[in-house]
Amino acid sequence: MGSRKPRVAIFPSAGLGHLIPFAELAIRLSDHHGLSVSFISCKWMFSPRLMASYSERIASSGLDITFVQLPEVEIDGAEHMKIETHISKLLEKSKDSVVSALRSLLDSAPPISAFITDFSCSTMFDVAAELGIPTYVFFTSTASLLSFMLSFPKLVSEIPISFKDTEFPIEIPGLPPIAGTDLPPPVQDRSNEAFYWAVQHCSCLWKVRGILINTFEELEPETIKALVEGKISNTTEADRVPRFYPVGPVISSSPLEYNDKHVEDGRADCLKWLDNQPPSSVLFVSFGSGASLPSAQVTELAVGLEASGHRFLWVLRSLSSSFLSIEETELSQVLPEGFENRTRDRGLVVASWAPQIPVLSHPSTGGFISHCGWNSTLESISHGMPIICWPLFAEQRMNRILLVNKLKVGIAAKMESDGFVGREEVERAVRELMEGGDGRRVRARMRELKVKAVSALEEGGSSYKAMAAAVSEWTTNANAENSVAIIPHI
Repeated sequence: MGSRKPRVAIFPSAGLGHLIPFAELAIRLSDHHGLSVSFISCKWMFSPRLMASYSERIASSGLDITFVQLPEVEIDGAEHMKIETHISKLLEKSKDSVVSALRSLLDSAPPISAFITDFSCSTMFDVAAELGIPTYVFFTSTASLLSFMLSFPKLVSEIPISFKDTEFPIEIPGLPPIAGTDLPPPVQDRSNEAFYWAVQHCSCLWKVRGILINTFEELEPETIKALVEGKISNTTEADRVPRFYPVGPVISSSPLEYNDKHVEDGRADCLKWLDNQPPSSVLFVSFGSGASLPSAQVTELAVGLEASGHRFLWVLRSLSSSFLSIEETELSQVLPEGFENRTRDRGLVVASWAPQIPVLSHPSTGGFISHCGWNSTLESISHGMPIICWPLFAEQRMNRILLVNKLKVGIAAKMESDGFVGREEVERAVRELMEGGDGRRVRARMRELKVKAVSALEEGGSSYKAMAAAVSEWTTNANAENSVAIIPHI
């Protein structure tokens, strides 16, 4: 009897920053490793437009990927919750639907040999285990953040005050000492309701069979070594240490199509404008899909860009009432009066969205002002694009430390204590990246890192081998005598 083709079930958390790497992981597992993939999601997680885009793209590819969409859920008082609590409670309420979906998948063939989910979906870990399905986490950020998250329960027990109030740096295996204020905001403050969700999620990480990490060995060698060698102390009740698989960079292989004429027209305008600019002359300015700047900061950024004298392509996004949607920005209401007219010969401001990968890979693009979100960072590395680091939230301050201090592929935008960046600093950072000596050095180092990222994904590369090891384990699970699959009655 031939070996069974393994099937994995994938369940991401909410938001574009999670949808993209999880969908790309599904594509890679099916396309490169021959797996069957069931992609489970809830209606509240992503806008219908985004899910339709991925569904259509995958359907036309002929890959063995099926989508399972679960029903809508609602919770009371969501408007008063922090986003971390809101998402955690929605996931908790979706638990029964996930159980039903997994049970249904167990009654079909091929067998489920692994359940791959998100770090923040910790309420689902026990569900899969109770059904006999090995659980894995796809960690969509750095090995550095993962090391901190695995250490977090122990740190909480040892440090009785909020991390933001510590006068000493926090010691994390595989990392240089880090200031408490550079940690993700939800874990800095014990009075933050999201702090206790973080404790739960981090404690549950020790329960899973393995963790796929969206990084590669050559990017974070010391941290990955600390993880693999068990340098992190487990203070939870879990009796195992997860296996670690650095499989990145897992980034989008092609831009999303939004099925929206206005958005697609804007995409075409961006690229057409870039086509008419000199090589490596344009600074791309974008703060990701989930962030917007206050009006005073928009003004300072605009004045600084204008004073720098450099070409720029700026994606200016309005804060949406929903963390799932992209809303149109009325540029005349947020930009300084006359700014577009004064900079029209060297700048383009785009409302809300631009196709980031085509922009970063365009020969006219020479630099990137980024919030240091990990998807954007990996896309920059994969295209050799140096960064001005302007972190806003989540783990982005930790990412800035990695990029500026460790890898030396970025220039830090110097911030005030509240994160505000003045116009003079904007001008300085832009000039330094685009024409200064430090800019030339980080550009050269980023080109070197690009080569390493490409090599990691090639057959025989570190990330290719790590993914192959995980797939081999799932294949073994699928063919084991105690496979969780229920064979349909003939």
